[in-house]
Amino acid sequence: MKKIFILLLIIITNSCKREIIKSDSISGNLKEMNGEFSIILDSIDSENKSFKIDSISVINNSFKFKVPKSKNTKQYQIRIKNDSIKKTITYIPIWFENEDVFITGTLNKLKTYFDTIEVKGGKLNEIEAEYSNIMEKHGAEFERKLSLPENKGKDDSIFNELVKIIEIDQINFIYQKPNNEISLKNMIRLSRGVSKDSLELYYNLLDHNLKNSKNGNILFEQKKLKKLKVGNYIENFTALDLNNNEISISNFKGKIILLDFWASWCVPCHEQNQKEFSKLYKKYKDENFIIISYSLDKKDAKEKWREASKKDNINWVNISNLKGFNDPISKQYSISSIPNSFLIDQKGIIIKSFIGYNPENEIIENEILKLMK
Repeated sequence: MKKIFILLLIIITNSCKREIIKSDSISGNLKEMNGEFSIILDSIDSENKSFKIDSISVINNSFKFKVPKSKNTKQYQIRIKNDSIKKTITYIPIWFENEDVFITGTLNKLKTYFDTIEVKGGKLNEIEAEYSNIMEKHGAEFERKLSLPENKGKDDSIFNELVKIIEIDQINFIYQKPNNEISLKNMIRLSRGVSKDSLELYYNLLDHNLKNSKNGNILFEQKKLKKLKVGNYIENFTALDLNNNEISISNFKGKIILLDFWASWCVPCHEQNQKEFSKLYKKYKDENFIIISYSLDKKDAKEKWREASKKDNINWVNISNLKGFNDPISKQYSISSIPNSFLIDQKGIIIKSFIGYNPENEIIENEILKLMK
């Protein structure tokens, strides 16, 4: 009996030891904060969705969370909430690589944002900081250019020029430090401006685990795509409408097609649907002309897509694969902002690309009329 008792004790003790999970911390010292603020720790999953884990108040400008060690790198975010106005003022991305992470920062005098934020602990947080510095460097130059008298009223053109410069610098940085989750994620985002050969080169720089990750699989599909531009023949694709019917763009061969990329959360998209596209549809629906709206909503936003379609009175072809901006079709057409529409002639050639919505012009209708002559 005594031997059995000792054996059970050994089993129980060993079992308890296996249940112990070693942990490290995500902590920080954020100056100029007091009891008005709380710190929320979120876990970020593979779908980039956040889930609240814990929340604590700031005491003497400091906070500390214990987080369990993990076999794989974990992604978190810190939300800093102003409790007096019930509003989150800052989101801080955190990569946890089984070592302590320490955050420092200084809140501005109005307590609305942080003048400085620094995250230390692990190689990925260093890479994230270097990547963010590219934005900050060019942001200062943007403000300087806007302040010049000769640039008055040129905000949009200066901004678009800046975006191109930033993206070139970001792509160069990605090739300098390719084999990590951050560079892979951003290469997917920027892939519209990268040739197939360059995407292939980058993909081959990834290790086995990254190639077989979800983002690795997305990039693998993207690098196979032929990028389309004005003057190219379109390629067939299929997507589902709101009733889950599969529709192919090849069904409309021989028609003039206006292919528009939009989303339920896009305000100018709604204006264009309601004011411009509704008018075009009514005027030309019986004249070999079709509008195809392609939603860049994500899978969890299908009902929002449905509600927005009803609100905008979309009676024309309305389809999506609910993959957001990572949709291969979006990448094939190099969509970086919406609304973005493409006019395709009766032979299936892309004639024009239209970005944004300007209620003051009738450029799209004029181009449609040229094709109808």
